Amino acid sequence: MSKKPCSHDWLAATEFGRAQICRECGVVHLHVQNLTMRFEVADFLGLADTLAEAAIQARTGGKAGAQCAGFTLIKPSRLLN
Repeated sequence: MSKKPCSHDWLAATEFGRAQICRECGVVHLHVQNLTMRFEVADFLGLADTLAEAAIQARTGGKAGAQCAGFTLIKPSRLLN
């Protein structure tokens, strides 16, 4: 019983990392330096939302509502589902 090999499509690539998707498996492969992580698409989208919000906070110096002393829930992690 042989399984058809995955076919990866590029989602993005920068000097910091790259992301590929196998549309047949529904898995996103995230490569950052020497680390590779695999996510279901919904989980990857949740992580992407979290990182995007963190980037906004880091660029604005936390002026968009984050508290430095602890964690503040900004929004649910599954926005795109």
